[in-house]
Amino acid sequence: MARRTALHCGLAFVFLCLHLVSGDVSYSVLEEMKRGSVIGNIAKDLSLDLGTLSARKARIDTEDSSVKYCGVNLNTGELIVQQRIDREALCAKRVSCVVKQELVLENPLEVHRINIHVQDTNDNSPQFKEDSVKIEIRESAVKGATFLLNEAHDADIGDNAVRSYSLQQNDHFKLNVKTKGAGRKYSELVLDKKLDREETKEIVLLVTALD
Repeated sequence: MARRTALHCGLAFVFLCLHLVSGDVSYSVLEEMKRGSVIGNIAKDLSLDLGTLSARKARIDTEDSSVKYCGVNLNTGELIVQQRIDREALCAKRVSCVVKQELVLENPLEVHRINIHVQDTNDNSPQFKEDSVKIEIRESAVKGATFLLNEAHDADIGDNAVRSYSLQQNDHFKLNVKTKGAGRKYSELVLDKKLDREETKEIVLLVTALD
């Protein structure tokens, strides 16, 4: 008899879990969207009528008590931005950046997981580690000699990261832009005209990183 009772309790527990957590819904948003921006209509996407949202005290919650980045408008059923999302601060350079939120309905308790995929925007400029560097080149350097330059870094990813470099026009050097693994760009100076120390002791060049 005791075994039969234990079996019934186990089945009841599984049944409760299946009704507690409902299906996921996913959205894709750009980072840094303004507060109040509409992400999507979660009521329509979950086939919930507006009366149900109010009657069952719908609210947005989080799985791990983290930041509530969105809220729900009970009058329209829209999921809206409640706090701006900084993708770089949240996910650094990870390719996939997902914010997990929950739509909670009461009486009876019902939870819908919300996955918000945060897309990168070009909101950061490339930065060199140092504002200026000094390169010493012998007067005997031959035309075509190359000199590796420091790589610029960009907090953005993908198409919004560093795409190229440019060199201000000058009489002695040109610039080669190359690609490392994972598509990272770097550059090197190429001596295009032999140096004459008696003619020019110092040359100032301007290299710009482009994203």
